[in-house]
Amino acid sequence: MADIRATFVSQKISKIRWKNIVKNSLQGPDTFVTGSWDDEENKVCLWKVNREKKFENEGDGRGTEGDVDNDPIPICEASHIGDVTGLEFISEDHIVSSSSSGTVTLYKHHTSSQTLGNSHQWERLHHHCNKPCPCTCLAVREDCIITAGEDGRINVLNIAQKDPNRTIGKADSCTVNGVIFLKQFEFLTVNSTGQLKIYDLRSKSDDPAQTLSVTGDLTPLQCVDKHPSQSHIVATGGDDGTLGIWDLRQDKFPVSLMEAHSSTVWELKFHKTSPDHLFSCSDDGSLWHWDSTQINSFSMAAINHFSGTGAGSGGGSLPSQTAVNPWLETEIAKNKMEITSLLSDKSLPINSLDITGHALICGNDGETIFTLNLPALR
Repeated sequence: MADIRATFVSQKISKIRWKNIVKNSLQGPDTFVTGSWDDEENKVCLWKVNREKKFENEGDGRGTEGDVDNDPIPICEASHIGDVTGLEFISEDHIVSSSSSGTVTLYKHHTSSQTLGNSHQWERLHHHCNKPCPCTCLAVREDCIITAGEDGRINVLNIAQKDPNRTIGKADSCTVNGVIFLKQFEFLTVNSTGQLKIYDLRSKSDDPAQTLSVTGDLTPLQCVDKHPSQSHIVATGGDDGTLGIWDLRQDKFPVSLMEAHSSTVWELKFHKTSPDHLFSCSDDGSLWHWDSTQINSFSMAAINHFSGTGAGSGGGSLPSQTAVNPWLETEIAKNKMEITSLLSDKSLPINSLDITGHALICGNDGETIFTLNLPALR
């Protein structure tokens, strides 16, 4: 079972993100950022989790050492105009946020004074009939920022430039709810009619290079994430609580649609180093862990059974098999998916989550941040 700690923070959490770990660091994440919504004065806040060493079973001489998380402590904060709708670390000391006011803000963390300063703002990036409308989401890669909004507009920004590098004014006829980078020059959006669209920044055309959707279904897609090592595999969360798995190399339709939460899936994340594991949070107040490791075991057992290989079978050598990612397996194999609810008591909507190593964080409308220390992932 996960070790869970709940911290009341006096603000509804709309977005939460771990700070990127320095490459080759042996330490787990200890700093994260949150954004709030539905408040008279919304905020972007930086937090730190202090860890203590704890020895279990010390009395019998066979004690084991482990880390115990204390409640997160606020380091610094900055006011934010409008609801925080997107939030990402873009470097060690820079954070970018998007707002329901249509503005995108770049913050700098000044470590010497422990303050969060406003480095730059791109105002009114998203608008309807000259009136600002929400910037609903953003994605970052190195110095590049992609924003999308209720106006169906897409902007390409660079942190060193005051104006957008490029604007796709009619990227969509409806709200774009999520965006991710697939590769250096390719990004993907999900929208309110259930479509996925792939764009190539190298193309001069404003049209998407590829469009995918669920046949005959206009259920809005609210979130998307890509497999960390196989960028052609993406997962989406829908307004109806459904989890969709897509293979961008193959069809224009999802590989599978799995009934999941009882309400909107607000965010989902593949584990960065153990991508057979996926985590999702929902408007119904639930936080789920999807474990696909048993799907591979099931598939190999089936191959061994039908090919007459395996211990004691007396069969010949197994013909070369093309390894299939468990997320792309057949519906029969999908029945081996293990789904675990990580929070026993459903509360108000959980709007955002992030996972690095064994450390999972999420925030909800109950003005609470949950920090979970997960057991080892297979």
